[in-house]
Amino acid sequence: MRTDRSQSRPVANQGKALPALVLIQLVVAVVAVGVMVFVGAKIGPLLQEKARLETDIAGYQKEVSSLQSALQAAKTELQTTKAELEETRQRLRDTVDLARYMHRIDPVDLKVIFSRYPKQARALELILHLKDQGVGWHLGGQAPNVGFDSPSFAAYVLKELNLPGGAVTPGDTLLATSRRLFEALPPSDVPKVGDLVFYPAGYVLFYFEDKERQPFVIGMTPAGIAAMDPKFAKPVGYRKSGLGN
Repeated sequence: MRTDRSQSRPVANQGKALPALVLIQLVVAVVAVGVMVFVGAKIGPLLQEKARLETDIAGYQKEVSSLQSALQAAKTELQTTKAELEETRQRLRDTVDLARYMHRIDPVDLKVIFSRYPKQARALELILHLKDQGVGWHLGGQAPNVGFDSPSFAAYVLKELNLPGGAVTPGDTLLATSRRLFEALPPSDVPKVGDLVFYPAGYVLFYFEDKERQPFVIGMTPAGIAAMDPKFAKPVGYRKSGLGN
């Protein structure tokens, strides 16, 4: 009988230990939940703040990118403005220089020229017509509504008169157009009325003589369409335009 009572004690002790273990686990669970609630209460606003900051940063990055694009556009516009200003200054200098060599054409001159050189006078008539329309200088321009530089104007006149050399390549520079004209037309040792006279810096002008047989050249200049003394600069060569010579 003693043996049976001694064997039943561990079972009784185990019965007492189980509620204590459950209680401990319950306490641990409650503490864990409390910790999670506490941490959640602290971390939740932090996560919200993090999301807000990320949104703000994305907005700032977009704004910075927009400002960088605007700055680049402003730099490009500034460079364009500087180039246009320099071109205007150069045109002003050229205009002042060319003004000393202007050659006046009066109605009697026109009458004599049309009488002596009826075929060549077609070019002069067109040039003066474009002058009356207010067509002016525009570097790289290739149409009356835009304007012309010197060689593109000469090429336009040739094209309008169905003469060789009038083809123009879009986007050509002043010097490229001048060189193309020079290479496309037959050479002339001495200029005749209607011929083209080529000057440094790309000037290309038509050669004529007034009623006194005084020579002058006419075409587009930075001062607009103008007639000038052929000696305003040293010619680099002459080319036949095909105007009856």
